Amino acid sequence: MTTQLDDFETRLLQSLRAEVAQRHQPRPRRGLLIVAGAAAAATAFIVVPALKPTPAFSVSEGNAGEIKVTITRPEDASGLERALVEHGINADITYLPDLQTCSPGRFQKSERATPGLMTSISDQSIAVTIPPGAVRDDETFVLTWSVLPMTDDEIADQNLDLPDHVTVVSGSHSNVDFAVASGPVSPCEPVLAPGSPSP
Repeated sequence: MTTQLDDFETRLLQSLRAEVAQRHQPRPRRGLLIVAGAAAAATAFIVVPALKPTPAFSVSEGNAGEIKVTITRPEDASGLERALVEHGINADITYLPDLQTCSPGRFQKSERATPGLMTSISDQSIAVTIPPGAVRDDETFVLTWSVLPMTDDEIADQNLDLPDHVTVVSGSHSNVDFAVASGPVSPCEPVLAPGSPSP
């Protein structure tokens, strides 16, 4: 059985339907645009710091008091010297081009043993470990580093003896000298490092 609506009920029903239809119409999505814009700004903020270059060096102190130095690029030798002084180590750091080194006789090498003082070279950096007491107040840690990129012919020679799925695409020759100097250190006079490839 169906009940007929009177005029008032009919107008009321039409008014309610119009109200419901109006509420379900799509509205501009300003909120989504604001959220998308904020997300893009946050993403840009996160990405920008990642674009900074790697520092040329880092200096830190280990648990046993040893000083750990990592050098990634031969830049800012005076900055590294200052960082080592902040850790109580006098230093003379020299970076030279083309596999050069400093001529001998610029300082008197300490005659006492310095166990634990070591350097290591990887394809991306030099690491130095200076144990506590290895460099005394009247001494200087001396380090000289030079790099010479490999020529195309040298790279080709490296690839001759490698398996088919392995290829050398770049490389360099590196020369690192380090010691503890007793007394003053004279300025470096560059000379070709022993065993350097001929130019």
